[in-house]
Amino acid sequence: MGFSLLPNMKKNKKQHTESDSSYFTNENIFHLLFDQHPDAVFTLNLDGKVNLYNQSLLSIFGYSDKQIVTDFNELFFNENIKKKFKLVAKGKAQSFFEIVQHKDGHEVNVGLTLVPYLKPDMEVLSIYGMAKDITQYIQHEQKIQNVLDKLELAQSCGNIGSWDYDIEKDEIFWSNQLYIICGMEIEENYTLNIAEGLTYVHPSDREKYLKYFNQIVESGEGDSLEYRLLRRDNTIRFVSERISVVKNLNGKPVRLICNTQDITDRKLAENELLETEKRFEHIYDNLSLGIRSFDTIKKKYILVTPGIELMLGYPTEMFYEKGSLEKIIHLEDRSFYMDAFQGVLNGEGFEIQYRIFHKNGEIVWVQDKTLPVLDDAGKVIRIDGIITNITDQKNYEEKINQLAFYDNLTNLPNSLLFNQEIEALIEQDKRFTVMFLDLDRFRNINNTLGHTIGDIILKQFCERVDNLLTGSYMFSRLGGDEFGLILWGYEDNCYPETVAKNIINHLSMPFAANEFELYLSASIGISECPTNGNTTTEILKNTSSAVLRAKQNGKNNYHIYSSTLNISSFKIFELERDLRKSIINNELVLHFQPRVDAKTGKLLSAEALIRWQHPVWGLVSPGEFIPIAEESGFINDISDWVFKEVCRTIAKWKENHLTVVPVSINVTSQRFLRSDWVTLILSVLNEYEIDASLIEFEITETTLFEHEKEVEFAIQFLKELGIKIALDDFGTGYSSLAHINDFSIDTIKIDRSFIQKINRDEKVEMIIKSLIFMAKGMDMNIVAEGVETIEQLEFLKEQDCKEIQGYLFSQAVPDDKFQSFLKQAYLKPQYSEDNHKQFERRAFYRIELLFPLSSKMTLTTFQDRKVNLGKTEVIIDNISPGGLKFTSNMQLPVRSDVFYQFETMIVNSKIVVNGYIVWKNESKDGFFEYGVKFSIDDNERDELLKILEKFSRELKKDPFEANSNLIKEDKFYYLKKITASAS
Repeated sequence: MGFSLLPNMKKNKKQHTESDSSYFTNENIFHLLFDQHPDAVFTLNLDGKVNLYNQSLLSIFGYSDKQIVTDFNELFFNENIKKKFKLVAKGKAQSFFEIVQHKDGHEVNVGLTLVPYLKPDMEVLSIYGMAKDITQYIQHEQKIQNVLDKLELAQSCGNIGSWDYDIEKDEIFWSNQLYIICGMEIEENYTLNIAEGLTYVHPSDREKYLKYFNQIVESGEGDSLEYRLLRRDNTIRFVSERISVVKNLNGKPVRLICNTQDITDRKLAENELLETEKRFEHIYDNLSLGIRSFDTIKKKYILVTPGIELMLGYPTEMFYEKGSLEKIIHLEDRSFYMDAFQGVLNGEGFEIQYRIFHKNGEIVWVQDKTLPVLDDAGKVIRIDGIITNITDQKNYEEKINQLAFYDNLTNLPNSLLFNQEIEALIEQDKRFTVMFLDLDRFRNINNTLGHTIGDIILKQFCERVDNLLTGSYMFSRLGGDEFGLILWGYEDNCYPETVAKNIINHLSMPFAANEFELYLSASIGISECPTNGNTTTEILKNTSSAVLRAKQNGKNNYHIYSSTLNISSFKIFELERDLRKSIINNELVLHFQPRVDAKTGKLLSAEALIRWQHPVWGLVSPGEFIPIAEESGFINDISDWVFKEVCRTIAKWKENHLTVVPVSINVTSQRFLRSDWVTLILSVLNEYEIDASLIEFEITETTLFEHEKEVEFAIQFLKELGIKIALDDFGTGYSSLAHINDFSIDTIKIDRSFIQKINRDEKVEMIIKSLIFMAKGMDMNIVAEGVETIEQLEFLKEQDCKEIQGYLFSQAVPDDKFQSFLKQAYLKPQYSEDNHKQFERRAFYRIELLFPLSSKMTLTTFQDRKVNLGKTEVIIDNISPGGLKFTSNMQLPVRSDVFYQFETMIVNSKIVVNGYIVWKNESKDGFFEYGVKFSIDDNERDELLKILEKFSRELKKDPFEANSNLIKEDKFYYLKKITASAS
C-alpha cells in the first residue's frame, strides 16, 4: 500500500467540507510531498507498529506492504534501536546512524530520526520517523578516508607535511606529518595564525621567510623556499617548502596550500660533502700530490690541481697550455713514461715511478697512477691521474739500501751484496776470483786500545786496499775483521795472485791512529770460479778453506785453494762453522783431571777441561777448537760457560754430600780485559753459593806479561775474593820466578814438556829441581803436569813436589766418573794396558807390522755428502782383508756414514781401499789409534788377500826388501816430524 490516511486525518477531512476545494488542493500537495520524498517517512504507534509510511521505505529496504505493516519491529528493531525507541516514547527525540538488513541480505547504512508526537498534556501519542539511506555517502567517505590515509602515509614516508592557510580568517591547518616534523604531539582540529606559525621558523630565517610569504600573497603566484625550522626542544630541522595559491572567481587569493618536506638528512649530507670537498680541496692544494685530468678528444688538460705546482714548481697554466709532461721528465725515464702513456691510450692503466726535473733544476721522484675513462663504446675519452712526490721515500729507500747492502763504518758493500754479486757473475757465466782477507789478531787492537782506534785502522786499511785495485772488482766488508774481494774481467791468470801480493806488501807500512802507530797483517784465501766451484756456496766454502790454510801457514800470506785441502783443514772448517752453536745445542761438556798428593795419592783438587761433543766429529779436544774460538772472539762465551758449569757442578757435589775439592779453570787473556767479568764472577758465586776458595784460575805466562797492569789489578781483586791463581805451562816462556812473585801467584804448574824428559835429559832434571826448590822458598805450591810413568813420579817425589797431575793417575774424566774419585778420596797409579784389544777381533787374518806402514788417507764421504780433499799421511799398524788399524794425531769421528780412502804401496802393488772407523782409542802424546772396517766387494777382497799373503811372506825374509811403504822410525816421532814440516 503506497499511502494510507490515519483515522483522525480522515475525520478532519469530513469536518472541512465547506472548504473542500482549498483543502484538497493542499492535501494533494502534502500527499505528493509525502509520497515522493526520497527518504523513508513513517509513523509508529507506541508498540512500534508502522501506521503510515511512504514508498521510499519499501524501496530502501526491499520489503512488501504486508511485511512492513506486520513485521516492522522484527525486521528493523535491534538492541540499539529499541533503546532509542524507548527514549522517544518518553518524549525525547533521537537522531542516529544505524546499520539494518536489506531483504536480500546486504547491509544498509541509514540515518534515523525519531520524533515523539505529543498531546497538549505532553503525553506521547505516536512517533514520527524518517530514514535516510546513507550507504553511498558512507562508501564515499571511506574512499576519501582511504585517500587521506594514503596521503598521510606518503607524507610520512617522504617526511612531507602540509598546511592549509585561510587568508581571510588567518587560520592555518596542519597535517599530522607537519606536527612530527615540528616535533609536536598531533592535535585534532588544531589551528594557528600566521604570527604563531612564524615562531617555528628559525630566527635567522624569519625575515627571509616573511618576504617570501608576503610576495606570494601579493602576487598570487606560488613559490618555493628552503629554510630552517626551530623546534620547541631547540633542535633545528631543514625544510623545503612549496606554496600554491587558490583564488576565488574574482582572481583574489583566498587560500594557500603548502607542502613542507624535511630535508635535514639531505642538508647535513650536503654540508658534510661540501665540508669534505673543501677539506680535500685544501689537502690537494697544499700537499705534494697532484691530480690531473686529460681530455683525449680535445687533447688538452681539463684539470691540473695546485699540488702539481707545489710539487714541481711549474705554474698550472703551463700544463693547460702545453698539454704534456714529456719535456720535463728525466731523459732516462722518458721513453719508459711514453710507453706507459701509450698503454693508457689503449685502455690500460699504469702505476709507475719516474723522475721529473723541478723548475729549479732539482730532480723530483714521482709515483704516477693513471687510469683511462671509457665511453659506452669502450673508447678512451679521458685520462685521470694522481702524481705523488716520493722523493723522500726514494731517499729513505736509498738509505735503507745503504744500511741493508753496505757496511756502516767503511761504506763498503756488505756480505749480502757480496753474495748477490757472486750469484750474478755465475748467472752471467763469467770467470771470476773470490778472495777472503782476514786481518790477523785484529781483535787484540780492539781489546787493548778500544774500538775507536780499531775503527780508524779499519777505515785506513779499506782505503789502502781500495786504492790498489783497478778494473772490475767489488771490495766488501764481510764481518768485524773479515773482508771479501771479487775480481773479474781480467785476462792474466796470475792477476789475482798479484793483487794478493800487493795487498800483503802494502800492509807492511804502519797505520797511524791518534798517538799510536800500528802494523797489520792479513791472511788471504783465493778461489776461482768455475775452476774451484760453480755455486755460491761452493765458492765461499773453498775460499774459507784457503784462508784457513793461509792461517795455518803462519799468517800474513795468501793461499790459493786447491782440492788438496786435507782432512785436518776440512775438520777445522767444519768446526769453525759449528762452534757458535755448541753452547745453544748443549754440546759442550766438562771433564775433570785429578791432582793428587805425590806421596799418598790423596785427591787434592782437579782441573776442569772442556770438551766439545760434536754431533759428527765426536769428542773434540780443546786444542782443536779453542784456537778457533780465540780467533772468532767466541772464547769469552766459552770461558763464561766453563765458570758457570764448574760452579754448578761443585754445588751438585755438595748436594750429593761429597767431599768437595777445589777446581782450577783455564782463563784466557781476553777474559781478563772484559769489564763485565767481575760482575759475572760475583753473580755466579752468589747464585750457586760457592766459597771462592774452591776456585782456582789458571793463566799462562803470555797472559801475565802481555797486559801486566790489567792482569795485576784483576789478580788482586780475585785474591781478595779468595780465588787462587795458578801459572800454567811454566817454563815455556821467558819469565822468572822473582818477577812472577810480584803477582802473588799461588801455584806454579811445570809444563809437561819438561816432565816428559825426566830420566832422559839431565839438564831438564836440574831445571825441574831448581823450580821446585825456588817455588817452595817463595811459599808457592807446585804441580807437575803430564806425569805418565812411575819413573817420573818417583823423581818428583824425591824432589818433594807436592801435587801430581797426569795419565799415570787418571786422564780427564766425565763428572760421574770423577764423583767416584771423590768418594774414594785416594787414587793409585794406573799402569799402561792395551786398552783397545777388545776391539781387535776380526773375521780375517791380520798382519801385525813390526815396522809401521805409511799410508795416504783422505775423506771421501761425509754424512752422505761427497767431498774432494787432499791426502793426509797416517801410520798403518796392522792390516787384513777386512780392515786395518792406523795411528794419527787427528781426532776423527766413529761413524758409519763417514768414509775414508787409504792408499799405500805393498810389495810393488798400489793398494787403494775404502772404509769407515769402527773404534777409537786415545794413545799417548795426543795421538789416536783407530780401527777401520773395509767397504769393498768380494772380488776386491780376494785381490787384497793375495797381495797380503805375498806381503806376509816377504816380511819374514827382509821387511825393507818387500818394496812397501814401511818406515824405520818410531811412528810417533815420524808423525810429529811430518806434522811439523807440513805447518
